[in-house]
Amino acid sequence: MKTFISFVLICTCSTFVYADSNYVNLQNPDLSARDIGGGPIEGGFNIYDGQIHYWNAPNSWGGNGYNVMDTTTGTITNMGKPASVNTNGFGDPFGVYDSQNNCFYAASYNTAWQSCLYKYSYENSIWSEEGTAVNMYGGATYNGNLYISGLRSPWSGGYDNTFISLYDFSPLHAHDALIEVGGASAHVTLDGQGNVYYATYDPTGEGYLYRWTAEQVAGVMNNLAGGEDDTFLTLADGERLSRLAGGANGIVADEAGHVFLTFNSMDPLRPSSLCMWNGIAGDDFNYDVLATAGSSANWFGPLAIDGDFLNGAPLYGSYGFGGPITEIAYLVPEPTTLALLGLGGLLLRRRK
Repeated sequence: MKTFISFVLICTCSTFVYADSNYVNLQNPDLSARDIGGGPIEGGFNIYDGQIHYWNAPNSWGGNGYNVMDTTTGTITNMGKPASVNTNGFGDPFGVYDSQNNCFYAASYNTAWQSCLYKYSYENSIWSEEGTAVNMYGGATYNGNLYISGLRSPWSGGYDNTFISLYDFSPLHAHDALIEVGGASAHVTLDGQGNVYYATYDPTGEGYLYRWTAEQVAGVMNNLAGGEDDTFLTLADGERLSRLAGGANGIVADEAGHVFLTFNSMDPLRPSSLCMWNGIAGDDFNYDVLATAGSSANWFGPLAIDGDFLNGAPLYGSYGFGGPITEIAYLVPEPTTLALLGLGGLLLRRRK
């Protein structure tokens, strides 16, 4: 059973919200933020061992393909791109590193009915084409597999054809539908136990955060290329964790099981936000708002983290399409500071 921690400010002394970012306005004084560069960020990215991996669509704007940013030095290394990339050039869905297979996957938007996948292998420094899907929006790796979110048939109006699927690398590219989620597409994530998290982007302007257990998902994994029937879960099979005050987009789980997400909203009373699920499941607004839109923000997008946020691991996000990566960190109190403040300026509320 996990322990979730959310923070409530109880210090009566003066506090400051430390921010060096044009893209977020922090909502908690125990956070810091800074725009660290990189980009332009268009789609999903991830971080492994202090290295942020992301993809810029090759286009007339000068996108140069696969890039790796060292979060310690800020150095960006360009890893190149395939000799030919089928992309419309206006922003591709994601680029993520798979530590188990030691490779990088880049997904592109080619047409309204085709997304293409490319792989860079660190073993031989070679790019390869890995087939197509009708549509890819989000991508996440776990246990050597690539999970994608997006449409499974060409869009013809409405929002009823969005799925989380398991990418099939066989020559048939018979991608296995795992969960029917509906709505407009959003990103997908898995925690360290293989549980799947997804937050919906409903045209009504609100959404919900859901979780499906690893056992549930394993039960609907089918070898379609081998002739098995395709079975899948739905929203009704998932555990509803929270209602959202906007349409969800980015999502990530840290190594301690804390779940972070972004949603976009046109309501000035409930602005686009970066949120942290508070560990309570249900239909209420079960999250803490960490940040809202800054002066340069235009689209709260994908997120990435490597480690435990409440133990100092930074959370990286994109809050403006084509903008930089923004780093948000929890200012972990020093033990001596806690003693001086009489248990500090933060009350840790634990939920079993």
